[in-house]
Amino acid sequence: METPEIIASEPANLYEIGYLLNPLIPAEGVSAEADKALCTPIEAVGGEVASQLMPFMRPLAYSITKSIGSKKSSYKDAYFGALRFELTADKIVALKKSLDKSEMILRFLLIRLPKNAERVINFSYRKPASRHEGLADRSVAPKEVETVSKGEINEEQLDKEIEGLLIEQKVI
Repeated sequence: METPEIIASEPANLYEIGYLLNPLIPAEGVSAEADKALCTPIEAVGGEVASQLMPFMRPLAYSITKSIGSKKSSYKDAYFGALRFELTADKIVALKKSLDKSEMILRFLLIRLPKNAERVINFSYRKPASRHEGLADRSVAPKEVETVSKGEINEEQLDKEIEGLLIEQKVI
């Protein structure tokens, strides 16, 4: 009698991808372009999108150069977004290759989340301060030394204090 083989399917892991999209995309088409560039490849390899942070324009800390076709372009701004999805570990390499080929994705970072991570992205964005903002208010003033007056001491109190210190030194 033959025993049927039990094929154990690999459990899906939770992943997060942070990405920068090309800033030349019109603002009204960013959501659709993000779906096309990210959600479609994830679903094509058998993944399931759990939650998504809609992309928004933000300045970059440094310029990013991307080769599109035979032309290199440099960008100082990009649409930043994030996406959480479930996928088996054996499909990640295929997904990464697919995302690397995309001309709309300037850069991305793919990480596997711990088992107890939430499926929903909680993100708060604080606009970075401009480098030139508030420079006029940052004038450097000399530090003031704080002097505390403890009141006047007469000679008798000073002599008693000194004698007390001398006696303590002799005892030690």
